[in-house]
Amino acid sequence: MALPPAYTRSRLSASLKCWAGPLATRQRPDERTRALKDSPEQRQFRRNPFTTSFYEPFGESLARCTPKRIERQTAQGWNSRHPPLTLPYADEYRPLLRPLLKGVPGYRRQFALARYFATAAGIGPEIRYVSRLIRHAQRHGTQAVLGFSRSLGRAAALKQALGGYHVLVRRNPLQQWLSCRSYREARSPSYFELCHFLILALAPAGTPARRFASILGLPRRLPRGLPEQLSLVQDAIHPWSDELSFRVFTAVSLLSYAVAEPVADLVLDVDRLGRSRQYRECVRARILADVGLRIDFDDCRVPSHDPALVPVDFAAAERDVRLRLLACDAELAPLPAQAIAVGE
Repeated sequence: MALPPAYTRSRLSASLKCWAGPLATRQRPDERTRALKDSPEQRQFRRNPFTTSFYEPFGESLARCTPKRIERQTAQGWNSRHPPLTLPYADEYRPLLRPLLKGVPGYRRQFALARYFATAAGIGPEIRYVSRLIRHAQRHGTQAVLGFSRSLGRAAALKQALGGYHVLVRRNPLQQWLSCRSYREARSPSYFELCHFLILALAPAGTPARRFASILGLPRRLPRGLPEQLSLVQDAIHPWSDELSFRVFTAVSLLSYAVAEPVADLVLDVDRLGRSRQYRECVRARILADVGLRIDFDDCRVPSHDPALVPVDFAAAERDVRLRLLACDAELAPLPAQAIAVGE
């Protein structure tokens, strides 16, 4: 199975971006100072001379990246549907690479999916790795902007260890799943759909995610390589359906939000961001007031898909998934948090 060069934030899950270090002060930044977590477009932060924007720090392509591979991984190099970027996705990692060695130092393949949900042992390896990215930016006199799409299940642990200013970027869940679905080839589930199955299958034993995976009959034992894991999961779910894919996506989404939203400093509605100039101005003013960073979102646009073309009772499926997760001891009830969606 051919893999795209990197996940897009809008397809795997809602996103989280981390900006480390307050630009509005002259104090020496450290790893526990402010961090901004994910905005709709990485390029908006790249344009700011005071930031170093790391695209998808948990993406599996970082395990084997080289300068040549980074150069090839662009928005134009695959069917990304992304606006053109002036630099390759992973260009900010280039100075971290070591001569004759592949991969970003500190990165582990398990960061991509196998450790999507925090384990009882904690996320020490992730903290050490992310800290290295933050220090790299600070040594160059900038603040690290970390654009995640796979950090939601670890968001609370990241916030506790590193502090930071966390922006949870939410998209309409149904539109998000339809976007994943639109990447299908022939009659096979798309790479992005399969990753949701794999997140559940690889979840730590005894967790609501792993219990829900058992209900679905997902395999407990998986090979080590990601392509082999994806292939095994695809075989295991055959025959599959749109409803099954949507149920799995919904389970990952609900479990992710339950972890990430309570610790977010700002909840951003990316669909509304693309539609409303007034909302974009509210978001711009909020970020400027909170972290002293000027970001222009005027070119933000989010495509939409027609759910009527898919014969699934989405509302009923979501209700059933929620009930089953609650039966698996998932804590899905909203928790009090300081973050308030802009405009509400």
